[in-house]
Parts: sequence; structure tokens; C-alpha cells
Amino acid sequence: MPSEEEVERESVTSELVTEAGKRIIKIKLSTGKTSAGKLFGKHGKGGRPDFFRIVFGAVANGLRSSLGSEEGEAKFNELRNKSEFRKSLNQVYKDIRDWFFNEAIKQYNIGKGDVFAILTELDLDLDAGELKWVRENSQVIYWVRSDKIRVTESCSKVEEELRKLKEDYDKLREENIRLRNQNEELSKKLANVKARVSELVELLGNQENS
Repeated sequence: MPSEEEVERESVTSELVTEAGKRIIKIKLSTGKTSAGKLFGKHGKGGRPDFFRIVFGAVANGLRSSLGSEEGEAKFNELRNKSEFRKSLNQVYKDIRDWFFNEAIKQYNIGKGDVFAILTELDLDLDAGELKWVRENSQVIYWVRSDKIRVTESCSKVEEELRKLKEDYDKLREENIRLRNQNEELSKKLANVKARVSELVELLGNQENS
């Protein structure tokens, strides 16, 4: 698994290959640290999901890296206006969003507002102008939110305090039992002493009367 430093910021790598006679640009990207609201919802830049900005940037960088700066820029301007590209982009967005909300959040126990990065791969068919999501090469890197860490720490402190209180309670209970037993033993001894004193007083009185 890549390190946190390698995926915490948006990044893109690409490679031009030929598959079944088709020219395909394989684009590997990291969304960088983000949240569901930013990546898929209205909390992205300009109130638009960041997903589209990230993918547009990844496609543009992939084209420039694979075809050269000028040709890549020209191809990007051509593709971005093609209905096939836009339709496939919207489908990729829907597929990744559904995968995230239906599978990833359950697998990683990701909550509202939590921070994560998605590492994924896209195939861009240069001839058809269509984008395809490579699901099997996708994963989520998840960072625990700071307030969850504080909650965890607080719970640990409470558990430790409870443990100490229980130990103190057990010690006090044992001491109480010991003192109670001791008190019972002393009460018996005191009763015996009182009885012996009564006997001696009675004996003494008898002797004085004789």
C-alpha cells in the first residue's frame, strides 16, 4: 500500500499503450486527501464536485505526457467537447460514487466528514474518445478524523479511570470485610470479658457476705 505522503496530494501518472489495436492512455491518479462532500457533492470548488476537476486535470496531464505538450493540449480540447467523452465521464463519476457509498464506506467505516483518498485507474480510448474506470485497480486510503482520535483517547482515559476506581472499590470492600470480621471478633472478646467481670464481681460479693 502506498505511504500517506505518496497519496495525500493529488497526483497523476500515465502511459500510452496499444490494446486490441486501440490506443489507450492508462491514467493512474490519486484524489489527494478529500471528503465525500468535496469529491462527490456540492462542497467542492465552486459548488461542483471536485471529482470532475480532478479527472479533467488527470486526462489533460495524461494526454500531454503521452502525446507531447501541443498535441496533447489539442487532443484534450477536442475530447472535452465530444458527447462520447462527456457521457463516459458522467458514467465513471456515477460508478465510482456508487462504489464508494455502497462498498468503501462500509469496508473502512468511513463517516460523514471523514478524510480519505481514492487511488484509481482510468483508461482513455484515444480513438473513441471514451473514458473507462478500472475498478479492480481502485482502493481507498483512509485517515481517521482528529475528533475520532480524541474520542478514542477520552474513552481510553475513562476506561482507565474506571479500572482504577474498581480496584479501589475492591480494596475497600476487602478492607471493610476484614474490619467487620475483626469487629465481630472483638465484640465476642468484649462479651467474654464482660461475662468474666460479672462472674468475678459476683464471686467477690459472695465472699464478702460469708
